Amino acid sequence: MLSLYLTLIDTEEDKLRFTDLYERYRHLMFYVAQDILKDEHLAEDAVQEAFLRIAKNFHKVGEINCPRTRNFSVIIVRNTAITIADKRNSLVDLNTHTENDVFTGAEDVFETVSGKLLTEGILELPEIYRDPLYLHHIYGYTLSEVSGLMNIPVETAKKRVQRARGMLKKWLEKEGYQHE
Repeated sequence: MLSLYLTLIDTEEDKLRFTDLYERYRHLMFYVAQDILKDEHLAEDAVQEAFLRIAKNFHKVGEINCPRTRNFSVIIVRNTAITIADKRNSLVDLNTHTENDVFTGAEDVFETVSGKLLTEGILELPEIYRDPLYLHHIYGYTLSEVSGLMNIPVETAKKRVQRARGMLKKWLEKEGYQHE
C-alpha cells in the first residue's frame, strides 16, 4: 500500500518523509480506528483512506516526529473511522447543536489569548468541534481542505469551526478571560 501513496508524492525527499510518517504512525492510527470501528478489516480500510488523504495534502506536513504531526494523523484517521462507522450504522447524528450555538465575535479571541490558555480551552471542546478548529486555525488548512480531510461538506466544516469558536469563547469567559 505504501507504494500507492508514494505515487502521490512529488519529490524523493518527501517520499522518504512520508515513509517515515507511515512507519511511525500506522500502528497508532490502526489502534485509533480499531477502537472506533471494533472491526479489524474496517480499521485497515480507515487507515488506508487516512493515509491517502494525508498523501494528497503532504505538502502541508512539516516535521514528522512531532506532536503536531502525530495529532494531525490521529485526527484524520479518527474522522475517517467515524465516517465509515456512520455509513455502516447510519445512526449517529453529528450535528446535534442548534443554530443558537453559533456565536459571533469569537474570531478575535485567537489573536489575544495566550497559547497555553487557548490550547487548554480547545482541549475542552468535544472532538467533533475540536478537530475542525485544530485543522483550520492551528494547522492552517482552508475550510475546503478541512472538508476534504474530514470527509464532510464545506458548510459543515464552516459551521463546526464557528460553533467551536463560540464554545471556546464561552469557556474562556467562564475561566475569567474578558475579551474587549
